[in-house]
Amino acid sequence: MAQLFSYWHCERGRGINCMRTIFLSLVLMSSFVDSQAQAASDKIKTDVRTVQTAVNDAVGTSLPGWGVLQAAKAAYLEGYGVVVTMEIAFDSPANPFTGSKSPEEIRATAAQRRKEIQEKLVNILKQKTATLESIAPTESVAIILNVLNTNPAYVPNMPSQIILTAKKQDPANPKIKEY
Repeated sequence: MAQLFSYWHCERGRGINCMRTIFLSLVLMSSFVDSQAQAASDKIKTDVRTVQTAVNDAVGTSLPGWGVLQAAKAAYLEGYGVVVTMEIAFDSPANPFTGSKSPEEIRATAAQRRKEIQEKLVNILKQKTATLESIAPTESVAIILNVLNTNPAYVPNMPSQIILTAKKQDPANPKIKEY
């Protein structure tokens, strides 16, 4: 015989309904969080590609053909920002089979190309850093040029690495360090 005032009849489906509600809300929230992560990932990829292409274009026009030893490669480092690396040479190596240049011409050419490339990259940092959506205000953009000195006898003071950095908070004042 059924008991009229038993909690068994009233509470029987309530626990399952509560679990269904919790499970459904967890599924909906996880898909929302996943879509936000996907959107952030797409912004990062777009920003990284933008900076990488700008660096390739700027350096490629100043060093046609032989000067770019390795094209720009960019990555996003969480907590730091976008880092772009590239390997270049400011002048072709001297050899006995081509028209020989004097050491002064080689030094002048290397110095002029170095200055031109640094100016272009500083302009890229000033223009692009503030417009990047994927980096936080405290993060930075860094461009690292690994320089191959193809004529060390003629240009002994050539830096092996040039690092240009700009913070998103202050893109108008990029810093240049040479090692």
